Amino acid sequence: MGYLIGGDIISSSPFTKIFYGSCRKIAVFIFSVLSLTIISGILMYFIEGETGGFTSPSLSIYWAIATLLTVGYGDVVLQTSVGRAMASFVSVLGLSIIVVPIFIVIAEIFGLLSRTFSW
Repeated sequence: MGYLIGGDIISSSPFTKIFYGSCRKIAVFIFSVLSLTIISGILMYFIEGETGGFTSPSLSIYWAIATLLTVGYGDVVLQTSVGRAMASFVSVLGLSIIVVPIFIVIAEIFGLLSRTFSW
């Protein structure tokens, strides 16, 4: 059971408090990752172009998503050093999809515990 007080939801369940505390932060993070994926895909289209196998911006965004999710089908092979550096950035960004939300939830759990037990 939750109560809306001053724009914040107060609940007796600690899981509900953790969920509502981290939900906004995770949503902002996912929006940021999606924006960076689209931007990196379009940049890759301009960096590599036709010689790298990127025939359209939509194909380059597809490549960015496949690289971000660490699938990497291998259907597009990068030709330039700048393109390879961009691919490295997108791969590291893909790893952050797993790590950052875990840290956000852990921080909320620790914050709830420290408020509850006043350490």
